[in-house]
Amino acid sequence: MAGVSWWSSRMTTATEIYLTNFLFGLAGSLNETISEITIADLFFTHQRGTANGLYIVAVVFGNFVCPTIAGVQAAALGWRWTYYTVGICLTVLFLLFCLFYEETKYVPISNAEPTDDALGRPIETDDDGAINPSTSPAKNVQPHSKQVFAHDIQGQDQPSLESQPPIGRKSYMERLRLITNTDEPLRRNYITPFKMARFPHVLFTAVQVANALAFIVLLTSTNSMVFSAAPYNFDTAGVGLMLMGPFVGNILGSLYGGVLGDWVVVRLAKRNGGIFEPEMRLYILPFPAICQGAGLALYGVAADRGWHWIYPSVGGAIFGFGAAAMMDVSCTIVIDIYQNLTAEAFILITFIRNIPAIGVPFGVVSWIESAGLTKLYVIGGCVSSAVCLLCIPLTYWGPRIRKASWGPYESILQQHGFVGGQ
Repeated sequence: MAGVSWWSSRMTTATEIYLTNFLFGLAGSLNETISEITIADLFFTHQRGTANGLYIVAVVFGNFVCPTIAGVQAAALGWRWTYYTVGICLTVLFLLFCLFYEETKYVPISNAEPTDDALGRPIETDDDGAINPSTSPAKNVQPHSKQVFAHDIQGQDQPSLESQPPIGRKSYMERLRLITNTDEPLRRNYITPFKMARFPHVLFTAVQVANALAFIVLLTSTNSMVFSAAPYNFDTAGVGLMLMGPFVGNILGSLYGGVLGDWVVVRLAKRNGGIFEPEMRLYILPFPAICQGAGLALYGVAADRGWHWIYPSVGGAIFGFGAAAMMDVSCTIVIDIYQNLTAEAFILITFIRNIPAIGVPFGVVSWIESAGLTKLYVIGGCVSSAVCLLCIPLTYWGPRIRKASWGPYESILQQHGFVGGQ
């Protein structure tokens, strides 16, 4: 991304615009799964909504605040300096990665050579390295639990954990190595994300994120066309500042879906006898679902009729509130249910959400010319809210669907070496 930024700062042809944007998207998409995996690893269930909210705030900061800053900078120094700035920031980030980003591939010693289970029986694996369930340990028995050592292998000669030499910390260069060899088949890692399409909760999240992102792209694409022309006639800086409304709305929506969402599920779990159901997060979504469509409609009508700039800003803020809340809650549900396959799930989600986002910029000009801003945004708002309201049937049928699809999920887990869904 750093290299493409410097290339973009010197580009002179339309072909270079397409090539650089393609490479930007290819490289930048890697962060989608890394961020969600980090949230799944570091935070408890009642904290994940808030953590996801903070992540979404960071994402929309790039979507709305950075174009605002870029507009002011382009007006003062020229558009090439926006790419110079991005190039400088990404070059510094690249150097930080080279010097401090340690190898994250974790290979547990106990799973390095799965030749015997906790009872001393051989474990059979297939060509892909998946464990044969008929020879794997019982689902309720952990390979190295106290229960196994106390009851199942009592009297056998087992090495004392205290007598084993401690595992020392790896050196700086070992922690920065580029490659970690494992016995995992690479082909399986490419196929598994598409297997996640069989789970409705993952598809629900993919559709919600695609819905929000598609209309974010529509709003940002029309923003410069509308507010640089009459009756507004804003300069580059003014056009960029019009994106502050959606940014403020996104912050409020992230707090609503994150902080409030975490608070609500704790209370609902207590009322449910201490049992947490992931679908409990969906109870707060009908309000932001309506807000997302209503904000789009207000933004389009106000901008088309030339109302004072505060009205489209308020419309953008209402839309941003709904979009952030929908994305926060739907993404958190996937982590709650499929924590061990978070990366694979979000690879599929990223793939699906990018499909409409790619097509919107190519059609926006012709849509405005043929339908006008008012009709485009009112129809878009109705479609957006209709998609968001899919949260209602998922709230009702979600638990039954989740339980019915648990068998295929455990099958995928076993292929990845997780026994008994652990």
